Amino acid sequence: MTGLVLKDILVLRKSLRTYLLFLIFYFIMALLDLFSIAFITAFVQVIVMILPMSSFAYDEQAKWDRYAMTLPLGRRAVVGAKYIFVVLMILVAATFALLSCVALSITAAEPVEENLLSGVASLSVGLLAVELTLPLNYKLGAERARPFLFAIIFIPVILFVLAARAGWLDGLDQLSPDVVLPLLCLIPLLLLLGLPVSYLVSCRIVEQKEF
Repeated sequence: MTGLVLKDILVLRKSLRTYLLFLIFYFIMALLDLFSIAFITAFVQVIVMILPMSSFAYDEQAKWDRYAMTLPLGRRAVVGAKYIFVVLMILVAATFALLSCVALSITAAEPVEENLLSGVASLSVGLLAVELTLPLNYKLGAERARPFLFAIIFIPVILFVLAARAGWLDGLDQLSPDVVLPLLCLIPLLLLLGLPVSYLVSCRIVEQKEF
């Protein structure tokens, strides 16, 4: 299974290098107060959402699935390797976002609580998108599943804007970050519980699918 994870990393190594350069550039811009930490954390989660889609697209082009499903590891192991790859990307993204929040809070004298809130919110959206789109990729393929990714990203944003305009969020700005941050941190933790469910759904799809 380790080899399957390394396969995804090697296939996407050029994209990973490019994204890393972008992140370094945006981090420097944030240090110069040209970008906010919210932009960096949002971009990090966009990377987390795009990389699995790119991995599936490359697999389809190379007809990888037809070969992978004949391996003695079994279909569940092949699916599990994809999820391990995604979890690694999430951990790296979360670590980078956390370090960026702390570094910018120290160097730019920005409130660390607000920066962490931004990072946690972005991480939650990224986790939700990954959990929903991975089974869709196995079911529909990378190209047909792509519109669902955009829907998952934009629908929560639209609902948030509508709720704000309707006045349903009035008073939230009065809450202390010391209260909001622990509560908001529960969201990605709860979403992590959905990863095993997403994995089982993907396994079910793959077991019934003919390649």
